[in-house]
Amino acid sequence: MRVYIIEDEVVLRELCIEFFKTTMPEIDVVGFSGNGKEALRECLELKPDLAIVDIRLPEVNGLEILHILKNKVPGIKVLIFTATVNPETIRIALHGKAEGFVEKSCGLDQLREGVETIINGGQYFTPDVQRQMRAFGM
Repeated sequence: MRVYIIEDEVVLRELCIEFFKTTMPEIDVVGFSGNGKEALRECLELKPDLAIVDIRLPEVNGLEILHILKNKVPGIKVLIFTATVNPETIRIALHGKAEGFVEKSCGLDQLREGVETIINGGQYFTPDVQRQMRAFGM
């Protein structure tokens, strides 16, 4: 699976890239960026199978990226990976048809589980996100 990582925190972005190389050899990281505008342009050009997207990004935020990619890249899957977890961000992600939503505080094992679930055709939302979805009728 071809993956593009959109994360503005350099250390976390590099950690994710290395994590996928060492633990999930079936993942091919085809690109990465910390700038939303640049990431969007590259994703539209590269057409990855999966984009892992932070929400808070310079120039274009991750929720806008989600909506644009879903409209312009047929079949792309999007996993939101963020520290910005609240009912509003979850609602926007669901409306944009994100396949997953993982809080950064859950760690890389939850990220891997989310990616594996999405690769296998499912959706993945961490327990806290699921609780908020139920609590707010999403």
